[in-house]
Amino acid sequence: MYFRLAWRNLRRSLRDYAIYFMTLVFAVAIFYVFNSVPDQPAFLSLSESQRRMARGAVAALEWMTTIMTGVVALLVLYANRVIVRKRSRELGTYMLLGMEQGRLALLLLAEVAAIGAAALGVGLALGVALSQGFGLIVEQVLHAQVAERGVVYSAGAALRTLILYGAMFLAVALWQAAAVYRQRLIELINGVRKNEEIRLRSRPLAITAGLLGAGTLGTAYWLADRVSRTTGLDPTDPRVSLGIVLGVVGTYLLFAALAGLLTGVRRAASGWLARGFNLFLYRQVTSKINTHAAMLATISLMLTFTICAMSTGLGIGAAIRQGVEGEVPFSYMVVSTELDQDYSGLRAILAEHGVADGQVAEFVAAYTEVQGADLMLPDDAERFRADEEGGYPAFVHARAIPYSAYRALRALKGYPDVLPTGDGGTGAPPAGDGYLVHAFSSGHPAAATSLDAWERAVAAGQPVELAGVTLRPAAPQVFTEPLGAQLVFAGPLLVVPDAVLEALLDAAPEDDLHLFERHLVAEAPGVAPPDLEEAARIWVRQHWPEDGWISFASRAETMGSVYMIEGILVFFSFYVGIMFILISATLLALQQVTDALEHRQRFTVLHKLGVDDAMMRGLIIRQVGLWFLTPVAVALLHSGVALTALNRALLREAMYDTVGPAALLTLAIFGVVYGAYYLLSVRTSRALYRPQEAA
Repeated sequence: MYFRLAWRNLRRSLRDYAIYFMTLVFAVAIFYVFNSVPDQPAFLSLSESQRRMARGAVAALEWMTTIMTGVVALLVLYANRVIVRKRSRELGTYMLLGMEQGRLALLLLAEVAAIGAAALGVGLALGVALSQGFGLIVEQVLHAQVAERGVVYSAGAALRTLILYGAMFLAVALWQAAAVYRQRLIELINGVRKNEEIRLRSRPLAITAGLLGAGTLGTAYWLADRVSRTTGLDPTDPRVSLGIVLGVVGTYLLFAALAGLLTGVRRAASGWLARGFNLFLYRQVTSKINTHAAMLATISLMLTFTICAMSTGLGIGAAIRQGVEGEVPFSYMVVSTELDQDYSGLRAILAEHGVADGQVAEFVAAYTEVQGADLMLPDDAERFRADEEGGYPAFVHARAIPYSAYRALRALKGYPDVLPTGDGGTGAPPAGDGYLVHAFSSGHPAAATSLDAWERAVAAGQPVELAGVTLRPAAPQVFTEPLGAQLVFAGPLLVVPDAVLEALLDAAPEDDLHLFERHLVAEAPGVAPPDLEEAARIWVRQHWPEDGWISFASRAETMGSVYMIEGILVFFSFYVGIMFILISATLLALQQVTDALEHRQRFTVLHKLGVDDAMMRGLIIRQVGLWFLTPVAVALLHSGVALTALNRALLREAMYDTVGPAALLTLAIFGVVYGAYYLLSVRTSRALYRPQEAA
């Protein structure tokens, strides 16, 4: 008998709470999918150095998914409490008919555990299916080259899912069974009425809470605006944490006051409410807002965090990638502080792997006494030196390279030859005293304004002293093609006659030779062989200078690290964002469905009064829509303020203008998932409100 009863209750629970079950399935599936990353072909195809970096990201992702499992456990516990409270009269009836309290607890334990086991099994199967497509996303995000694709099954992810979610479902079932075992019969009989308690009756108190909420939220918004307009983006700024605290407090105060404030609106809008079903709808929605104010405030904050986290993760990840792509123009760059560094062995390694000698450039670069302000007109130099925050380009010492090296670098990248050729095309300036300026091109205000200042100076013929020679501009403009951050970044790059650089080197004291560096740059045709980078690194380790250093950087490794950072931001923000959307939408849908089970009689009365199915469908759509839109409206307001401030700050500090487009993508994803839950809630509520179901 108990088995049949448990089976009947289980089927009914799955029918009435299908949205809750679906969320558990998706939570399990998403957990498996993200924990299967280490076994995806794209991850396994990474180089050893990239995989070392990726292992740390995977470990952090595993910790994040574990923490989110705890959040899902809170959802499951809350949902089960709501379900049991709505079924409390039924459970009390079992006790009235003679069922022992221990048997009742075991019955509930079996039901909850069975639902969890079913969700775990279906979720794992769905996760394995989804992970096949997720592998393509990992491949695109990491820009990995996968030789062979096949069916991916991660035994480690499956075991981790079974252990964590199995333990979570079992713990929640035991907790819920123990809670029912401790309840008395009268508590079970009256438990369904607890959610109808009105917590805020006084309109003056509601108005006070509303004013306090508006004041705290206004202060939080003002702080966000002030921080975004302050030069130097600092997440540890105390105004940031204070603004977050005020935003959280203001949100709870706003929702606590909302039902009381809506009561006043009802009195003022009595004419509008008297039309159609407006009064019925208004009373339904305001009663639910008043009863579940704390839950709605929590959901609103979760949705705010979701929108901000996903927009920031996607936006900053894309911005970092776009910013770095132009700063690693060459396949390989080697820099040594040893001026006599012999690169012949490295050249031989490059030649063995298809990089011809004509695709390699070797030269000496020097740090000079010339500062950025020395290459500006007097008015510009004075203005930059007086600017404590944005004037740093004026104080950066310029590097110098010879004309021959500059011409070779431009030839490697296919840039047009811009050097003066007055002596028959050799690349030397007509009088041997000309210089060129090459600068980092960036949308950052400081970089843009300094670039403009250098442009004005060379156009005006600004002279500069170097190695006892007065040099004058050999071209009326500043060149900005990417040459790599190791050569050109915050300060200008001076291109000088070869003889001037040799004079600098000859005149340098022994202890100033560290101001000179020997560079080797290579541009590999096509995709470089995978073993070339490792061979080059071995050579670098074997030829490390005794009194200096030597560095090796490859475009593939640098961009692989950037893609990894972008992938980490995308995976983290997507996992947390999707889980928070699922949890928020499930809480709203579950509360709506459980209220539908409780309020069937009200809609049955409407049917008996002559309300047809079309009118009833419209009423349900509006009721569920208002319930779902209430926390979203506040979340969109919070997110709009936060993302506007963040976008302003990033645009000013680093010219990251990708937060806005990322926010649009986030809203699209949010709308699809949230909208799907809304439609499911409407469909489920319509089924529950049908007269034949209520009989």
